[in-house]
Amino acid sequence: MNMKSKIMLIILAAVIALLVASWMRRIREPEPLKRTQVALGTFVEIEVRGMQPLEADRAINAAFQEVRRIHGKYSPFNESGPLWRINHGEAETVSVDDEFYDLLLACDTIHKKTRGAFDPAMEALFRIWRVWGENPVLPSVEQVEAARAKSGWHRIQLGDSGNFTRLPGVEISLGAVAKGYAVDRMTQILMEHGVNQALLNAGGEIRTLGEGWVVGIQHPSIREEMVRNINLSGKAVATSGDYEQYHEEQGKRYHHILDPVTGYPATECRSVTVIAETCIEADAYATGVFVLGPERGVDLVNSLTGVEAMVIDRSGTIFYSKGFEDYTRRKP
Repeated sequence: MNMKSKIMLIILAAVIALLVASWMRRIREPEPLKRTQVALGTFVEIEVRGMQPLEADRAINAAFQEVRRIHGKYSPFNESGPLWRINHGEAETVSVDDEFYDLLLACDTIHKKTRGAFDPAMEALFRIWRVWGENPVLPSVEQVEAARAKSGWHRIQLGDSGNFTRLPGVEISLGAVAKGYAVDRMTQILMEHGVNQALLNAGGEIRTLGEGWVVGIQHPSIREEMVRNINLSGKAVATSGDYEQYHEEQGKRYHHILDPVTGYPATECRSVTVIAETCIEADAYATGVFVLGPERGVDLVNSLTGVEAMVIDRSGTIFYSKGFEDYTRRKP
């Protein structure tokens, strides 16, 4: 056999070896399993990688069972749930179970760190500001002031044995943490089932397990455009914006992110994206930073450990915390 034939045989053998290796790798690495359900008033998506289909399916089923439990427990509209009973009851001192109390403690911590910008006791205000949909009607000044009088975390005092005391008429609102908390709990359930590569997304509240996840941050004015892509390996991210639930009237945009001080929608930001270790932190801090505005919000984030933020103000200017760029991947 001449030299040319030997070289051709070597090349052919190398190509065959590569094809066999690729084929074996596909056999060893199962295809990702992705499923979506509706819960918490949004689409909840789970994608699991690197796991056999039956095992992944069992893990995802368990995670969806958990999100349904959380939805029932913390929905303000579920008349058989504890949150609804608390908000529609007259008791000023209320006892809750350990899970509920721990969630209130987490809210209390973030309320204090955001200097009150994140406030989980504004259900009376949220009720009058649900002004999107058909035939929206803006609340009157008198309605806003009446709702403010029954809102505010400063009107609630946490006890030390699973109870809290509130002034008459004050209601708990967990809309800014419920999805984040649900994502964290679903993540824990997946880990207990042996999952180590996953992405969970509950209407934009996202958490990942493992490496290699890239998440796009939506432009607040152009739905199909991403402002930035971020590498999100083992972290959580949440975005609060004025572009999902809103009503425009006489050149003003009225949305669902309320300033506890004024009782009206916050006006300085269009979008706030927060990266954190847990989704409940990302969720709550995104709301708090949105209310604080770009400069005070970024200053707050820079004072926190393990938290980064990107803020787009109402003029379209983008602000970044000190370490946010470490997570970014520029658009091609």
